[in-house]
Amino acid sequence: MAEPFSSLRYLAAAARLAVNALREGRLSASPARWLLDLRHLHGVMRTGAEPAAMPAARPRQDARAALDGFLRDGSELQFDTPPDPLVSVLLVLHNRAELTLRCLQSLAADRSFPLELVIVDNASSDATRGLLERVRGANILRSPENVGFLLACNRAARTARGRYLLFLNNDAELQPGSLAAALETITRDASIGAVGGRLVFPDGRLQEAGSLIRDDGSCAGYGRGDVPWKPEYSFQRDVDFCSAAFLLTPRRLFTELGGFDDRYAPAYYEDADYCVRLWKTGRRVVYEPRAVVTHVEFGSGSPAAAEALQRERRAMFVDAHREWLTRTRPHAAPRLIFVEDRVPHPRLGSGYPRALTIVQTARELGYRVTVYPLQVPNEDWSEAYSDMPRDVELMLGAGREGLLGFLAERLPHCDVLLVSRPHNMRLVGSALPALPADSRPPLIYDAEAIFALRDIGRQKLLGQPMTDTDARQLVAEELALAAGSDLVLAVSDLERQPFLDSGVPCVYTLGYGLVANPTPSPFASRDGFLFVGAITTDSPNADSMRWLANEILPRLTERLGHPPRLRVAGRHDPSEAPLLRNPALEAAGVVHDLRPLYDRARVFLAPTRFAAGLPLKVMEAAAAGVPVVGTSLLAHQLGWRDDVEILVADTADDFAARAAAVYGDAALWSRLREAALARITDDCSPDSFRAALGRAFSALERRPASTAAPRVG
Repeated sequence: MAEPFSSLRYLAAAARLAVNALREGRLSASPARWLLDLRHLHGVMRTGAEPAAMPAARPRQDARAALDGFLRDGSELQFDTPPDPLVSVLLVLHNRAELTLRCLQSLAADRSFPLELVIVDNASSDATRGLLERVRGANILRSPENVGFLLACNRAARTARGRYLLFLNNDAELQPGSLAAALETITRDASIGAVGGRLVFPDGRLQEAGSLIRDDGSCAGYGRGDVPWKPEYSFQRDVDFCSAAFLLTPRRLFTELGGFDDRYAPAYYEDADYCVRLWKTGRRVVYEPRAVVTHVEFGSGSPAAAEALQRERRAMFVDAHREWLTRTRPHAAPRLIFVEDRVPHPRLGSGYPRALTIVQTARELGYRVTVYPLQVPNEDWSEAYSDMPRDVELMLGAGREGLLGFLAERLPHCDVLLVSRPHNMRLVGSALPALPADSRPPLIYDAEAIFALRDIGRQKLLGQPMTDTDARQLVAEELALAAGSDLVLAVSDLERQPFLDSGVPCVYTLGYGLVANPTPSPFASRDGFLFVGAITTDSPNADSMRWLANEILPRLTERLGHPPRLRVAGRHDPSEAPLLRNPALEAAGVVHDLRPLYDRARVFLAPTRFAAGLPLKVMEAAAAGVPVVGTSLLAHQLGWRDDVEILVADTADDFAARAAAVYGDAALWSRLREAALARITDDCSPDSFRAALGRAFSALERRPASTAAPRVG
């Protein structure tokens, strides 16, 4: 567990990072950059989101004292000897027993699966022998001389029985859950040939978040010396190679490739060479940020001797892989930056399910995706990735204040900038003029919906309708945001047309990707009505619930002869809580899996009186096989027909009448259900969504990027 947050710990940690930066000449960052780093540090220490990312530095004398105490007290370390181990941990030792003790203790403290420990002692002359005499259950191989890391690893691998091999340096400490995270990653995809982790120096600086191999064969740990919990080091991604200080790979694959190449003995470049050979066979090498390892580096050897060996091995490496080094890396892919209000969690509704589908589909189309949450930038890391693919970069913590700096740094290396929602487009449009025009990638404006139409409808409902002139002006201002974009995404053909009418030349429709998957319960086994939606102040859902609770439900009670059962799913603002105290309502709150509710409900109610875009909640209910009673506004947005795919009503009396009719008529219920399922299949398939987004990206490749900044409305 992370230590409790305290101001003193925070100030001490910040001071230590500042001293390290001063010593290493890294004080050239802007004040804004420093503030962002301090903000990240505060968030991590406050929430414990990455408790392992900042291990406490322990002086060498403390480690030796711990070893002396371990040996003096007669302590032992017990490891299992499973008949069929999932992982064989391979540990090569040459002196530095105090570091080996830490490493072994970290392994012993976090074993949640069958693990075999294979140790090769390369003729250690310190207290290593005495330490190993206290280790139970390990397969210990002793070498009469120091044959080096590489040959010892190959020897250990030949002895190992595990399905996977973990190469681990004895100067490394595994943080809790690290090996489990690496295993989860490598077992989920057969194309992955090796997984490495986030290596952190004992003083809290980043040592490596995966490693880069340059064309000349030189290597660099990505992010070396930086703050390790920054967003750019907190997502899963393909890399050139990962250090064998922590490297997990299938034993069968390691054997097929002949292990580490003996030509690199005694050490260095063997891990880079192995990973390149994996890439050449079509396997991927993946960096897993949840695997956090504190690594001393050169803890078991001399830095000067290591650097000399590295220079020698580099020439051999270049000779072996010259052609691969000069080619585009297999994992190099176009980059997409997606600016949204927040990390898109589907349960929040409000267009976020579609945003998540855009992210997932862009990945499938070959893009490396970065999501920049502009309005709600702070979120616990584990929560942020609860819906998001792990290989998507989430720029948490930066928000509005960090937008300009982020765009200045990233846009020159980005292939597509996609901005969703008009208020975000205004902010991005205001920032772009400060950046060089030639650094801007093609810009997609994802309108998500024409929000002005919703505002116009709300004012009309309140009895304060806008004049025609004001309404046209409001819509025109929102449409003008598209002026500097290279392409616009509209959520429906209905909302695409105003952009075309306003002169925007390149507008594509991108709706929702849904699978028609009806819930199985028959008509007779279902009961009650269902409403789904986030009930936030002044929102369409809040208005819908008021109308439903105050006017529709009493009339529905009269028609049914008894109070109807109405289940309500979705988050709500505290100010809207009185709405849900109606005894006829069953408030389910936030429901992560709506399918059981869909399977129980007989009819879905959508009394929406003002809105824009597409009503996803109606589409999801229909896809789950629940007939819908909704307003003419929703039917118009969907292009659905009354009494075919949906029952339409615009007054409380009509709404209650139509809800009661379908509730009591099995034939009508089945007819509506089947027609709506057919429309979902025809209009909203994931394949259609993927094809539409693919066409939009392809259109960008045929158009020169716009050099005009978007108008800010």
